[in-house]
Amino acid sequence: MNTIYLCAIAQPWIKTIKRLNTEFDLNPSYVVHWQNDEKEFVDANLKNCHLQKIDDAWKGLGFPADIDRYIFDEQELSQISYYELVGLKMMDRLDPDGESFPFNNRLYFFRDLLGYWFNVVDSRNIELVISPSIPHRVFDYALYIVCKIKNIKFVMFQLTPFGSNSVLTDDIDSMPMLKSEATQNAEPSQTVQQRIAKVHNDYDKAIPSYMLSHAENDKKNYAKLSLAYSKKLTRSYKLLTSSPNTYWVEDGFAPSETQYSWVKFYSMQLKRKHLVEDFKKQYQKMITQALPDKYVLVALHYQPEETSCPTGGAYSDQILMIQLLNQQLPKDITILVKEHKSQFYAHQESASGRTPLFYRRIREISERVKFVSETHDPFELIDSAQLVVTISGTIGWESAIRGIPVLTFGRAWYEGMPRVFKIKTKAELASALSHVKEQRNKDLTPEIMQFHAALEKKFITAKHYKSYLPNSDVTMDESVDNLVYGLERFLSMLMDKNDR
Repeated sequence: MNTIYLCAIAQPWIKTIKRLNTEFDLNPSYVVHWQNDEKEFVDANLKNCHLQKIDDAWKGLGFPADIDRYIFDEQELSQISYYELVGLKMMDRLDPDGESFPFNNRLYFFRDLLGYWFNVVDSRNIELVISPSIPHRVFDYALYIVCKIKNIKFVMFQLTPFGSNSVLTDDIDSMPMLKSEATQNAEPSQTVQQRIAKVHNDYDKAIPSYMLSHAENDKKNYAKLSLAYSKKLTRSYKLLTSSPNTYWVEDGFAPSETQYSWVKFYSMQLKRKHLVEDFKKQYQKMITQALPDKYVLVALHYQPEETSCPTGGAYSDQILMIQLLNQQLPKDITILVKEHKSQFYAHQESASGRTPLFYRRIREISERVKFVSETHDPFELIDSAQLVVTISGTIGWESAIRGIPVLTFGRAWYEGMPRVFKIKTKAELASALSHVKEQRNKDLTPEIMQFHAALEKKFITAKHYKSYLPNSDVTMDESVDNLVYGLERFLSMLMDKNDR
């Protein structure tokens, strides 16, 4: 079975790839790898396997020299128009200031990516793609769409907040069903229970690790964005001998043509910093100090990022969620909107994820829409809310544990958990709103524990992704064993399902 491996780190993936080839005949035909792992992949001698660096893939470069682009006609494009819209939104990550990568340029680039992957899959007779994360870097999402068109298996890892544990899925829009009947009265491991226990505590003890690292990185990077620092760099030898490694697109150019100089790069960094400061000021002018008596909490996602696009589909436009809530909620309930704290960190990609218009458009939906400070204690907001609304955020999982019903408008790793209602249509929203009251503060502890026990049966414990490398809960050799066994088991399940 000819296989593509996406965004693979050298360890543990080289050993995993070789074992999957030897033991289960998964032939590595194409690998997209991190640039600093290039030598290890070359030395691995994966025969007849094309190697493409992620840095090139971001720009639409590095495809096999003999591959041209497949050209889609109108009928073919109409079949994938929804996915194309999501892909174009995903390109906010490549647009450093929200102005440098306009619609037409995005469209050209995305259709080029689709065309290249279409012919790669055809020419190499690809039957399987394995991705260590949910595709969200545009080039990997384009391949996902091609696999949907051609009915090719695409297996991806959904990360969880429990150490180096992930869950496999073959669908961006949903998680695998859990067999809860097999876990009656079962309890999850102590590791999972301890993580759940933190959510019952104060927020300071339950802050997700990624939030702590975002805050720390913001402090470290703030000085680097100052004008004095930029001027200092412009006088350095570095400016004459190298260029920044970035996937940002330069205004007026295609990604493949873009080549930032250090001067332009740091000028853009400063511009982005000012953009973030500007929309932060606009937001803070709108916040309310006193919490309403009855409210629904809408917890906005940091954007641009995978957790909203592609995870949210059309609801990556988070305004749409609020508009639908305003249509269907009882009129005496306030819609309280909380911005994600990371949205105001200048070192992130926040500058292309918001504008002051975003907040004004939310405010104009209705007089009952209010904003609360991004620094307000999330657990206090959760506990007083009638329900919590998110695309797929950790706050939804925390809310369900703390007794407050949750509406998720995307694929959350915790979907199917008690008190969690997945919403995609107006009918589903109406149905959920009619049932949330009965679940608020109801004791569902046994059911919640059973859900986690069932979920844990699907865990693959492995350092398969860069963010997991610092973890100490699994060795690299164990990671290889777990990846080989987990992928074999999941692929067997998919084949059994297809045979039925």
